[in-house]
Amino acid sequence: MSLQVNITNSSGTSSSDVHWICFGLDSNPATSSPDWSYVDVDSKGNASLKKFTKGQDCSKLFKTVDELSSFNNLPPMWSGQFLFSFNKLPNVFNIVTGGQNGLGVQTPPFTPGTADADTLFVVVEFTNIGTELYADCTIVDYFCAPVSIEVIGKTDSKTNGILKSSSTRASIFEGITALGKPWSNLVMKDASGNSIRVLGPQHAVQTTNPNLLSTTIYDAYVDACWKNFKTNTLTVNCPTFGTYTGTVNASDEFVFTQTDKADVTIQKPGPGKAYDIFGCVGTLNAPNNTPLGEIAAILGASLNRTTLSNSANDTQPNCDTSGFYKAQNGVTNEYANVVHQNYKSGIYAFPFDDVCSTDSPLIDITNPTTFNITLSDWN
Repeated sequence: MSLQVNITNSSGTSSSDVHWICFGLDSNPATSSPDWSYVDVDSKGNASLKKFTKGQDCSKLFKTVDELSSFNNLPPMWSGQFLFSFNKLPNVFNIVTGGQNGLGVQTPPFTPGTADADTLFVVVEFTNIGTELYADCTIVDYFCAPVSIEVIGKTDSKTNGILKSSSTRASIFEGITALGKPWSNLVMKDASGNSIRVLGPQHAVQTTNPNLLSTTIYDAYVDACWKNFKTNTLTVNCPTFGTYTGTVNASDEFVFTQTDKADVTIQKPGPGKAYDIFGCVGTLNAPNNTPLGEIAAILGASLNRTTLSNSANDTQPNCDTSGFYKAQNGVTNEYANVVHQNYKSGIYAFPFDDVCSTDSPLIDITNPTTFNITLSDWN
């Protein structure tokens, strides 16, 4: 079935100044040895995949929206990405040694002091297996500008990345700025004072000279929660693997048990491990299709949303959104808080943001026919 892609530029930037490329893996890395490839469109508007080669001039592969805004037959792709760059091409987009089959894609760096820190760009992620399309408008790493998607199938359609009617690009920058330091440190501006992006907090705790957020920002809350569950119990209702109960042992390990099942142990994300919480990595790494993965995802979400109890027995996931992002022990994920205050539809503001989601940040459509991408009005 042909899958048509349509790109609509409503950003306010001229379509001749919006550059884009679509790239990804040409087969499933779980069952094959894929190659990094890019979408090439012929004169009849039909797409096919071409393999990247080391050191090629990728600048020639970008199109502008006025040159090409729609095409047919989006090929099957895994870890796919549409990258849109406003006003100029990224300074960095290279094919380098490493990765799949010896080649990797070096995408634009965006943290302070890097080559594309002042480049405005956004991404849409997807995997197209032919009969099913998964897509999202993640802003886990940063928020730069609003982009939304609509996927239409034979029997249904879904959207993602829709701002509230009262919200704009500026309202997200203003919301973070209004928090004051240290959270306002996440707002990145160019030398002329133009707002470029809001940095995801996991990158802010990694950035050196100096850190924009302290790596210890979550320590007091984590300490209180871990102390609490030395005497109280956390019940975790996993969507696939059933109910586990957990307590913290003398070694500060959170140990979860279920009758006739192996124990699941999670190390304490601290001290100084705010990156683990914001990035859902390290001590909160969540391997797919395992009890550890589901428990780590639920625990990570509860820490980001500060819904994990620091004083009593608790059951997670707690999906009462009215209690999300209430500061506990002086902290919550304020980046995610501001993002969700401004978005109408599901959006990923941290990696486990789909825990409890009634409006999933990840679109999943069977037998897709149309993939619409809209670069939204910035005003």
